Amino acid sequence: MSDAAPAADAKAEEIFARTRAAFVARRYPAELSYGVRISGLQDGTWSGRTYHTFERWPSGRVVARSISDEETANPAHPHGTSIGIPFFGDIGGGEKKDKDVLGPPRLAVTYAFGLAPTPVDVPLPGDVATPAPGAPRTITTVTAVKRNYDVRLAGEETIAGRACWHLTLKPLGNPGTYRVRDLYVDESNDQTVRLKTDGNFTIKATGSGLWTVDYAEVDGSWYIADETSDGAVDTDAGHFDRVDVKFVDIANDPHENLDFGISGTDDEAPVVEPETSPSNGTP
Repeated sequence: MSDAAPAADAKAEEIFARTRAAFVARRYPAELSYGVRISGLQDGTWSGRTYHTFERWPSGRVVARSISDEETANPAHPHGTSIGIPFFGDIGGGEKKDKDVLGPPRLAVTYAFGLAPTPVDVPLPGDVATPAPGAPRTITTVTAVKRNYDVRLAGEETIAGRACWHLTLKPLGNPGTYRVRDLYVDESNDQTVRLKTDGNFTIKATGSGLWTVDYAEVDGSWYIADETSDGAVDTDAGHFDRVDVKFVDIANDPHENLDFGISGTDDEAPVVEPETSPSNGTP
């Protein structure tokens, strides 16, 4: 029996290289605002909360309001308040209630799951002195990409009406860091419209298992639209048969609202890749 590694799938590697290049080429407004709706399914009932969130790009700095939109709208009943907003008409199941599933999130709507280099924390105007005329300037940087996955072409599938290549990815090491397991790449433009990741989120573990992540194009840019666990997830709030995260009302927000109007606040944090770990999906 030979211990030699399997031969690379040349076509799959070519498609993977193009889709990574497409991730790197994605561009976004410098300041974004959006809602993050986090919901869990328990006993046939979906419940959750929406948190107003701001992100700076390309720094990846994110801050989420600690009080949910539901609590703001119903201050006298911050827990268990019924809401009538149909966030889950496509998921099904029971009455919708206001319940904290994961707590206030710091989730970047531009997150690339390690398929593009971690964003550089770019100084904002006023953070550093402007270089003197004639001083050397950094025009661009070059990043060497290490081969972290064995990539295979599983076939073609239609996702959201788009003809897509289906790539399967097997990490060559550190599966807790290299978590992507499937990519669905639009054949016409090399954009990833769906991926599956083994474990999700980077700040604390929420249980291992596959998550399906869908991207959508908004005003010419590609953002995460939805993240859904393929199975059960345990959180501080309890056991959920499924957890769903929707990114809604994505908009350019040029008014620097990351401090929510409170002078001197410094509660934004960068979204970073999980630490190298042998456990699947555990940051």
